[in-house]
Amino acid sequence: MDAEILFYFARRTSACQRTLGRAAALFGVKVADVRVCARERSLSSELARLLRRGTVVFLVGSCPGRRPDCAEPVFRTLRVPLDRQGEPRGVLRVRGGEKTGYVVESVDQAILLLPDDPYEILKMLPAAFGRLKRKFGLPGEFPKAEHPDYGKLVAACMERQGERA
Repeated sequence: MDAEILFYFARRTSACQRTLGRAAALFGVKVADVRVCARERSLSSELARLLRRGTVVFLVGSCPGRRPDCAEPVFRTLRVPLDRQGEPRGVLRVRGGEKTGYVVESVDQAILLLPDDPYEILKMLPAAFGRLKRKFGLPGEFPKAEHPDYGKLVAACMERQGERA
């Protein structure tokens, strides 16, 4: 399966592209095209062009607030209903550390709206690819992250050397 990346007023394009490409490869997804859009009035046509060719589009936008700037125009274009807080209804939210991304789906395609921050993207991708894996029957898994307790590790090492922590 091929995916496309569309950057919308993004600045960290290289790092985000590398992050998305590596994550996609874990699931057998190839990034076939990367495009840049720097005008709001061109966003819908660029997105439509990529969706005609591919199944998944990663739309990475600048994100001064809690969600990417591209979210509102995409929700408006796709007529996604919003609640009182402006959050979309019927759309999967993927949370990062401080930002929120979205997975907007049709029957056979998906658009991932992501912030222009590779670290936030990394936190969002397990949930996003979990959904894509179920939807499209993708192979692969994210490696399990192990966070050892370094305090206990240091104490154990010192104990082995006959010292007290």
